[in-house]
Amino acid sequence: ITGNKGWGVRTLQDIPQGSFVCEYVGEIISEGEADTRQNDAYLFSLDDKYCIDARFYGNISRFLNHMCEPNLFACRVFTTHQDLRFPHIAFFASENVKAGEELGFNYGDHFWEVKGKLFSCECGSSKCKYSSVAMATTPEDQQQPSALPDTSSSSGAS
Repeated sequence: ITGNKGWGVRTLQDIPQGSFVCEYVGEIISEGEADTRQNDAYLFSLDDKYCIDARFYGNISRFLNHMCEPNLFACRVFTTHQDLRFPHIAFFASENVKAGEELGFNYGDHFWEVKGKLFSCECGSSKCKYSSVAMATTPEDQQQPSALPDTSSSSGAS
């Protein structure tokens, strides 16, 4: 268990950038079926029609936490077919990862649009976009005047 994040995954050995780490494994279900599930904690959306539910069976990938500065990225992979509706989801290292580091990927804006009302990100990154502090900040608060001159081309009359 990792702080306030619940379960998490740490690597036992160094992982070189670009290495395959694991596949997201579970039951492929329709979005309609997903909407009826009591627990949506282990859903991975494939598109707007299907998702993978790792709640009842899966592997270590279902315990990967969100990170605003992730060290893994998800990639759609096709091995035995080319049906774009049903890709395998493979995680690869987006950087060199040292033994003992937590592994995680960016769950995406859609996840936080839905879940941000229930809890906030605990990744601890200085660039965190979904912490309780970041979520309380409005876009107007984030805009700061630029010290650079306006170099946009405009066709104004002189």
